[in-house]
Amino acid sequence: MKRTAILTAMAAIILAMPASAKTPKWFKSQKNSVIHVITYDKDGQELARSNGFFISADGTGITDLSVLKNAYSAVTVDAAGTERPIQVILGANDMYDAARFQVTPDKKLSAVSLAGNKESEGSAISILPFGAAKAKELVSASVSKSMDIDDSHFYYNLSLPFDSALAGCPVINESGEVVGMVQNGMASDTVTYALDARFVADIEIVAMSLDTRDYSDIHIRKSLPQDVEQALAYVYIKQSTMDSKDYGQLLEDFLIQFPDNPDGLFNLGSYLILETDSTQYARAEELIARSIELSDEKDRMHCDYANLIYTTLTDNLGHISTWTLEQALDEVKTAISIDTVPTYYQLQGNIEFAMQRYSEALASFRRLNASSLSSADTYLLAYTACSRIEGTTEQCIELLDTAILKLGKPMPPRAGTLLIERAGLEQQAGRHREAVQDFNRYEELVGSSSLNATFFYLRHQAEIEARMYEQALDDISMARELAPQDSTLILEHASLLLRIGDAQTAQPMLLELVEAYPENPDVQRLMGVCYLRQDNRKKAVPHLEKARDLGDSVAARLLEQ
Repeated sequence: MKRTAILTAMAAIILAMPASAKTPKWFKSQKNSVIHVITYDKDGQELARSNGFFISADGTGITDLSVLKNAYSAVTVDAAGTERPIQVILGANDMYDAARFQVTPDKKLSAVSLAGNKESEGSAISILPFGAAKAKELVSASVSKSMDIDDSHFYYNLSLPFDSALAGCPVINESGEVVGMVQNGMASDTVTYALDARFVADIEIVAMSLDTRDYSDIHIRKSLPQDVEQALAYVYIKQSTMDSKDYGQLLEDFLIQFPDNPDGLFNLGSYLILETDSTQYARAEELIARSIELSDEKDRMHCDYANLIYTTLTDNLGHISTWTLEQALDEVKTAISIDTVPTYYQLQGNIEFAMQRYSEALASFRRLNASSLSSADTYLLAYTACSRIEGTTEQCIELLDTAILKLGKPMPPRAGTLLIERAGLEQQAGRHREAVQDFNRYEELVGSSSLNATFFYLRHQAEIEARMYEQALDDISMARELAPQDSTLILEHASLLLRIGDAQTAQPMLLELVEAYPENPDVQRLMGVCYLRQDNRKKAVPHLEKARDLGDSVAARLLEQ
């Protein structure tokens, strides 16, 4: 009995001894992994400081997010006094006040090992403070509560009051693995909270997260998403919202993260051409050449290069002095030789059009229209080229026919311009009744109340050629009503009246014009014709002579007759 009592007493003494009585095997290798994180404002003044620790020998560390808020720079300092500037923020979560960062690693950097499993309630743990030189400085506790954040990450309550000096320090299990990071709390908290360190290690930056609250107040460089497609998506999103200088830095950051990505190389090369000066052009050319060299989609890169040359030349932007449209054409032809993508033909046609090679441009646009990308817009491209080539009126009409057809029914408002354009071509081709029909369709599309004097004047001309005199009279009358001060319309009205034999109605109009414009040969000639139609040669001759003297050849012929 006495022996049993002694053993029991000894056991009680052993259990009551602090965890530091025996130095854990992991202590020596991990004691220097805990660091101070010190942040600075834009003027270099200290802003805040907290604890953190390295979780990988590559320089990856974690700390609380709050210490990084509003910081423009930050350093880590280990117990030996070694400073390592934080280069980039790798992840952040405002809800759990946690962030991951990276420094440039060195041989002296020490990192912890992360636990792979959930720590059970009642498990003994130790908190490793900054600068702990001996095991007795470890803070012992146990897990009083274990909660799930998700399927693979956890949150812990620890059985000791919160101590601000431990915030950001690692929580280590008996196997020497880090299960969590001490969270910031209140001085009155009777428990200490710990966030699963793997949760911080697994925070992923995605394209849409970089502009959220998690990152918006951190002015230190932030990592782009680790997935290159996500990173590219973010770069493209920011192009229209960032100022030029910041966007340029974003492109540089992308290449730091993905140095051999063809799109990243091309994007930065393009930026240096479009947004900087000629001192950067040599580097730009090197980047673009390397992007083409490394790309698995060389056709696309050649096409993008062709488009860059074409755009800078046609928009009169800064560009490399040796660039020419011929070079742009060669680049897009190289792209087409690799793959006949329809959009390549569109660019080829655009370049040929800019070079005034309209027949070649039309051929390129016809290839585009033969593809699945044909649309009203692609047929309009072809029409624009066709309209610059002599003797192609009928071809141009056919292209407009298809463009209008592809706009569908009911016709959208944009079809109106095409209807007017086609009407003009139909008049040139002698298809006057078809022209009138297009004018009528335009009126139906936009509404009569939206029409002006010019429209009615143009339609009246087509109606005259189509011998639709009644409609022509109505339209010239409407044109005069809308523009009563326009003397040209009065003259046109009188001319039409004379054409259909109504000299009596035309006469007062012409008398008004003769008085207002006595030196106008057209007015004088028509006045003479008006009197001739009324068999009044005596009054007709002076006006015809006046018109002849003013250079009117028609009046001269009438006098001869």
